[in-house]
Amino acid sequence: MKITLIFPPSIYQTKQTMPPLGIAYLAAVLREHGFGDVSLIDAVINKYTNREIIEILQKQSPQIIGLSFGTQNRLLAFALAREIKKTMPDIPIIAGGPHPTLTADDLLNNIPEIDMVVRGEGEYTFLELVRALKNKQGLANIQGLSFRDKNGQIRHNQPRVPITDLDKLPLPARNLLPIDRYQQKIPLSDKICTSVLTSRGCPYNCVYCSTSQQWGHKIRHRSPENVVTEIQHLMRTYDLDGVGFFDDVFTMDKQRVIKICRLLLAKKIKIAWWCEARANTVDRELIGWMKKAGCVHIAMAIESGSDQILKNIKKAITINQGIEAAKIIKQAGIKLKVFFMHGLPGETYADIKKTVFLSRYLKNKIGVDETTQGLTIIYPGTQMEALAKQQGTLSRNFSWSRPFAEKRNYPPLTTCRHMPIFEQPNLSYEKLFSLVRKAKMAYYWWHPLVLLRNLFLYHRTIKKWLTTKVK
Repeated sequence: MKITLIFPPSIYQTKQTMPPLGIAYLAAVLREHGFGDVSLIDAVINKYTNREIIEILQKQSPQIIGLSFGTQNRLLAFALAREIKKTMPDIPIIAGGPHPTLTADDLLNNIPEIDMVVRGEGEYTFLELVRALKNKQGLANIQGLSFRDKNGQIRHNQPRVPITDLDKLPLPARNLLPIDRYQQKIPLSDKICTSVLTSRGCPYNCVYCSTSQQWGHKIRHRSPENVVTEIQHLMRTYDLDGVGFFDDVFTMDKQRVIKICRLLLAKKIKIAWWCEARANTVDRELIGWMKKAGCVHIAMAIESGSDQILKNIKKAITINQGIEAAKIIKQAGIKLKVFFMHGLPGETYADIKKTVFLSRYLKNKIGVDETTQGLTIIYPGTQMEALAKQQGTLSRNFSWSRPFAEKRNYPPLTTCRHMPIFEQPNLSYEKLFSLVRKAKMAYYWWHPLVLLRNLFLYHRTIKKWLTTKVK
């Protein structure tokens, strides 16, 4: 069978992106099991329009089409599905990835162009689906599949048991993608890198995160040997000098990470790499090994400057752990980026000030290279979505399949278009934005760079006003 898997257009059409490992893993498993006629289309890196994708599909004449997408790009994926169905009405379109997994019922009820949804870990669900379609068999026994039956009723089959031994998966079929076009760099570096996934799952329960809904709460690791084999393959095949480990909790198993580092050193593999780390998993021994083995950058989410807010969101860390982890990482000479959010459940103006203060403290006193402060976005399937509906700030009838285009979703307020912002009954979005701006001004106004920027803006505004008056 001819199968085409598509990574649809994105609101961020840029070369600063990574290969879509999801569809690359699907292709690798399909080819391993005898379905060799598989094509991948990455519309983001190629900057394809829907029309161009349709033209490619007409030349390929696939018998099955798959779409893999997340929540922020869902509307573009739906638009593409509609265009494909107009042109190729008899070809089944299967959706997978984070967003379809979390909204299968809503999606199938509202997007008729999508015929089926592969939920969660998709490699073997999709493989069984392809076999069933090829042999014209029923779909009722395929774990992890949602579909419409002959009567138009939506059916959700039993969830698929997660893959226990990730080493059995073949390496992603990167050779079906234009690897030389990907220009993502290691953050705060000039080294081009590619993505590697060494584990799946997350044991934590943060209220804003849907990772466990996709991969499960139990974390499953690839062996250190298997990980290093992939790195060697990437270096030999694509001449890459950088890797990004895209695990949700790369540093969860200290001894495994140290073994990966030991293997890289023993095999004299010189490659720069970066990862995400949790504050409560960092210690000097671990970071020391990571530095020796080529780690040049770490991203870490502390989220808030208030211990009470961290408890509210079930982050399972403390402010002191965040500060200590930042000290250890910076003392080792590794670059560090720290993430914060505003508008979390129960947050007050005092909490906002604490977050802004902690961000400044980490940069000025500890030497953190970059901090970011964003607004809290609601994602489907999260505890935060349920809370927003419970308190009435998000309609109980809210559908992720319809546009959400309130003015708050556009610059300069935020660039997360069509995504609901978390609001509290006593703290509207407009009020929150005002308080965040006020807190930042209080702490950052006298910074030299901020003064220069404000003087420039003041001068430009006055000049524009005078020019207008003269006219």
